[in-house]
Amino acid sequence: MAHSVLRVNQLDAHQLDDEIHLLLRAQLTKAFQFFRPGVLSKCDPEVNAVLRLLIWHFSISKSGATIGQQMLNMLYTNSLPQGQRSHTLDQKHKLLYALLLVGCRWFQERSSDLSQMTRSSEKFDLVWKLIDLLERLVKIASLINFLMFLQQGFYPSILERVLGIIPRFAKPQSVRQVTFEFMTRELLWHGFAEFLFFLLPLINIHRIRNVIRRRVAGIRTGPGTLQRSLAECKECVVCGEWPTCPQEIGCQQVFCYYCLKSNFGADPSYTCPSCGHAVEESSNIRPVMCSVR
Repeated sequence: MAHSVLRVNQLDAHQLDDEIHLLLRAQLTKAFQFFRPGVLSKCDPEVNAVLRLLIWHFSISKSGATIGQQMLNMLYTNSLPQGQRSHTLDQKHKLLYALLLVGCRWFQERSSDLSQMTRSSEKFDLVWKLIDLLERLVKIASLINFLMFLQQGFYPSILERVLGIIPRFAKPQSVRQVTFEFMTRELLWHGFAEFLFFLLPLINIHRIRNVIRRRVAGIRTGPGTLQRSLAECKECVVCGEWPTCPQEIGCQQVFCYYCLKSNFGADPSYTCPSCGHAVEESSNIRPVMCSVR
């Protein structure tokens, strides 16, 4: 007995089929990576057609289900009126599936080259205009079909609607005990992280750190002399490294240009972390003049 398939399962099966085709194409491209460039590009539609034909042979032709459907415990059945028993695909439906899937896709991918080859002949102009119109109508029909699928739950693609085939579960789905504790915890931490990412840029970390340092660390007030020797210019009072482009603010300490500018830019009331001397204004920031004693 066949069992109805949810919409999400049908869409997942189509997504898996597309991913499998892309994986096979990627493996084929790797196999030809050491050949002359452009070997596959000239026959790209034919390569895709061969890959689709191989996938059809080892899936629909043998088991009546695509590879994606087999992974999700599904298979194709005939669409019969309510009350009648549905059956797996017969050989006719399988061959029509291959013709529409492989043939139509190949013609769509090769149509641009064929139109350029016959552009010089005026008798083919009307044919290509009709083909272009037909392609647009198919796109509109695909959109309408998908909207109907969302409402009814059957035929996610025009191919299935034309052939009258519906995916069903091959075996009854087992009942699963689903718990949402892990999902709830992940959503909670994700929301908390998003809140922190929004809040942190609004907090002036430099100013808070400088206020705590002034209030708690017990910084002493220095004499404010500008005379210093070369030995006193070897360490930045902020980062402790050799000063890059040494600067001063009127006290005995030496700062890196970036350390001083970044702290003063974040906290206009910034003071020296060693002696407590205030910058007061940007004009007090001057390059250091070291003398050799």
